Amino acid sequence: MLSAMEQLLGLLVNRSYRWDPVNKFKLTSGKLSDYYFECKLTTFYATALPLVGEVLYEMVKEHAVAAVGGLTQGADPLALAISYCSAMQGDPIQAFSVRKEPKQHGARRWIEGCVNPGDAVFVLDDVVTTGGSTIQAIRACRKEELDVRGALVLVDREEDNGLMNIQTELGGDLPVLSVFKRTEIEAYRRDSYRTV
Repeated sequence: MLSAMEQLLGLLVNRSYRWDPVNKFKLTSGKLSDYYFECKLTTFYATALPLVGEVLYEMVKEHAVAAVGGLTQGADPLALAISYCSAMQGDPIQAFSVRKEPKQHGARRWIEGCVNPGDAVFVLDDVVTTGGSTIQAIRACRKEELDVRGALVLVDREEDNGLMNIQTELGGDLPVLSVFKRTEIEAYRRDSYRTV
């Protein structure tokens, strides 16, 4: 029986990893790349959600945070999966979502969900290249007076110093974790093709 981590890796490779050196992919940064991670095809997939919750909950539970979340939409399924898994374990961690801009009416919040000023939180992201989206979420959390204790990303593209940029923004010895690295995903993909 494959572990949750191995099952999730297989789903990411089969559902979210795209490689096309001819018709390159345009990234958020504007750069062109031979490969692309469309993580939402996995993180919004019903079969993957319990795996996402289990794997990511195991990585954040030791950090004693009250809530997890990040920039909508990439972080939303991650936060909800962790929150659900944590509740099933009797150790509820709340979920929140960071808007790309503050709401223009009502309370005009940056953040929606179950989090309050002073709460210890982990910021999440589905894929990191430069770290820009994660940094934007960290800044919004701090603006809303949340105590950011670290960051966790599903896939690190291992380029443009993404994790290092996040570490610099966080400061101190706060953890910046990744579940999978691009090289691991590509190695799994190559090995899968060899065994077919």
